[in-house]
Amino acid sequence: MARKGMLSLLSLTAVVLAVSMYAIASPPKGGAAAGSGGGEKAGDTMTLEGKPAPDFTFATFDKKEVTLSKEKGNVVLLDYWATWCPPCREGLPHINELANDKDLAAKGLKVWAINSKENDAKVGPFLKDKSLTMTVPMDTKGEFGKNYLVQGIPTTVVVGRDGTIKKVFIGFGEGQGEKIREAVEAALKEDAPNKPA
Repeated sequence: MARKGMLSLLSLTAVVLAVSMYAIASPPKGGAAAGSGGGEKAGDTMTLEGKPAPDFTFATFDKKEVTLSKEKGNVVLLDYWATWCPPCREGLPHINELANDKDLAAKGLKVWAINSKENDAKVGPFLKDKSLTMTVPMDTKGEFGKNYLVQGIPTTVVVGRDGTIKKVFIGFGEGQGEKIREAVEAALKEDAPNKPA
């Protein structure tokens, strides 16, 4: 009887351990859970590669306005981040470096570091402290996270000159800054779509 009880206890422990391991493994590698992601939609941002980028209009931290669909013909690098996210803080200097690269800008690169659901009081001191000068659209309601199926941040998206998503990166790890730059440079080599007469 005691042996049967012991086997049941071991079985229960194995189940609990398996469930715990699944929960730990769930967040994307190198990223932080966003809490604003896909919900009822299947997949994550990577499933959008090769598809038209969902349009959006946001006010920026410095009170200008950006609209993705107005940038057809340019390559747009979108980085979705928050101040509380350690991998975001690690990746943002690389994003800022791309934003300030005059050669890439001359070829048609736009860089938007889209803040996820924070306010000016939180974002302003952070940008100043980290000496970040790129354009920061403010997604106060999490619309980007929802429409781009974001499961974890940072999520970095390269939108091509034709308005389609060329490459998606989730999280930030060693060597990723260079991979993002390579994806941007590859997108810049593509021809802009012909504008209708």
